[in-house]
Order: sequence, then structure tokens, then C-alpha cells
Amino acid sequence: MLGAILGSFANVVIYRWPQEMSVVTPRSHCYQCKKTIAWFDNIPVLSWLILGGRCRYCSARFSVRYALVELLVGVTFAALYLHVGLEWVLLEYFLFSWALITACFIDLDHMLLPDVLTLSGIVIGFVGAVLNPERSWLDSFYGILMGGGFLWAIAY
Repeated sequence: MLGAILGSFANVVIYRWPQEMSVVTPRSHCYQCKKTIAWFDNIPVLSWLILGGRCRYCSARFSVRYALVELLVGVTFAALYLHVGLEWVLLEYFLFSWALITACFIDLDHMLLPDVLTLSGIVIGFVGAVLNPERSWLDSFYGILMGGGFLWAIAY
């Protein structure tokens, strides 16, 4: 459920971030009739299925992609939990996978990767390496230098 809920938030970020809109306000609404979507019509995947992918008020169609992103993040989180178990590293994997999925869909739509997602992934990975005794923080640091240096060289 956590993954599906964060998948719903990913949809908000995917739609609003490239348009430089707030991801917090206004609340989710139908882009056709402008009515706010009630909390019970905003339950990840389930509400989309119950309403047949349509607005309750004006019957405008909502893209199936909303439900698919929610499902993808939910299934990804479940698979990570089954693979890793309830360990602290799972939080790092959840954050990283959420950011990756969100960035992929923004890239598909707009051919851009927001720095807030890519650079935060670097920070999450490095902090995770520092905190996790099973990983080498030095290898992570070298990875940042090599990956960042390579991209910097291309841009330069």
C-alpha cells in the first residue's frame, strides 16, 4: 500500500514538476471540470478501477497511466521488501526506486531529468553507503567522482 500511495504522489510530481507547479497545492482535481477529487476517489489503483478511469462529476477520462504508475511503484516496493526484508537499507531502496520511476516518466514526457531527483539520488546513495557497513563509502565516493566527472566532461 505504501508503494501505491507514493506512486500516486509520483503521478503528481510527474505531471506538475516539469510545469513548475507546486506538488503540494492545489489538491488533485479533474482537469476538465476543475472539481477537487475527493479522498475516496483518490485511493491508488482501486479508485481508478471503480470509476472506470473517469471523473465522478463530468465523466472525463483519466489516463490509465495514473493507475499503472501507482501499481508499478507498489509492486516495486513489494518486490524490494520481499528481497531485502525489513532492514534499514530498504528505506534507501524505496527512496531510490521511487525517484528512478518518477524520473523515468518525466524523461519520457519531457526529455529532461530534474536535478532534484538525480542529485538527491547521489546523496541517498552516498549516505546509504556511509551508514551501511556492508558497503564501502569509498567506492561510493569514487562512483560519484567518476559518474559526475564523466557527465561534467560531456557538458563542458
